[in-house]
Amino acid sequence: MPAPCGCEGAGLWRTVRQDVDRYVFEVERDGRHGLLALVRALVLSPGLWAVLGYRFAHHAYTRLRPRALGTAIGLLNQLGQRMVLTRTGIEIDPHAHIGPGLLIPHSGYIVIGPVRIGRHCCVSQGVTLGHSTTEEDPSRWATPVLEDRVWIGPGAVVAGGLTVGADAAVGANSVVVRDVPPRGVVLGIPARLVSRAGSFAQVRYRGMDGDAERAAARKTTDGAAGAATGVARPGTGVDTEPRTVLPTVLPTGSDAVRSA
Repeated sequence: MPAPCGCEGAGLWRTVRQDVDRYVFEVERDGRHGLLALVRALVLSPGLWAVLGYRFAHHAYTRLRPRALGTAIGLLNQLGQRMVLTRTGIEIDPHAHIGPGLLIPHSGYIVIGPVRIGRHCCVSQGVTLGHSTTEEDPSRWATPVLEDRVWIGPGAVVAGGLTVGADAAVGANSVVVRDVPPRGVVLGIPARLVSRAGSFAQVRYRGMDGDAERAAARKTTDGAAGAATGVARPGTGVDTEPRTVLPTVLPTGSDAVRSA
């Protein structure tokens, strides 16, 4: 299960601090630290503008009381979101439930519908995360669930009632139409499983080395790699850390990537 949304546990301000810190961490990797990194993240990160606009609108709709006040403030926040949309091309439905630390590293038209997303996920440019109708009841929407630390590559589409497991990675221009297992790497149209190396090379955040869930997932992946290769890394009994290089753009149609 994905980590809870801010409206379900941590609260607005704690969640916002984690969002901001995710962008500051990205800036610090460029050699900038402290106040300079914070200012640069706040001023030059369109993804952060969109995430903060979503946070305030979502909080107004779900937590403010009386409900009429929350609805009114939520509508005002949505107007602000529309202004951000015209500048960034990033649209986030205020009814989505998103865990802390969502990173959108680039602008470029991105649609995030009323989905559920875990913590420390990364959504690239041109991505659509949306809902679809169900065959059993066309009046109801089926929405995807992204568990924790998921990476979605440029131009990917994830829609319908499916789950992308924790630490999974979706390659560029892929169309995901079925569940993705934890640590799965999928590519193509439709997306097919090509690896279980996970998103560890793509998803980075402050404190990741001390994250017990991430460490357990990496240990599982390393163990599987060691069993597959039979080559032990000194002191661990498993092979070297698997690394998956995901392409920026994938071919489509008959040339789409297929699983090995």
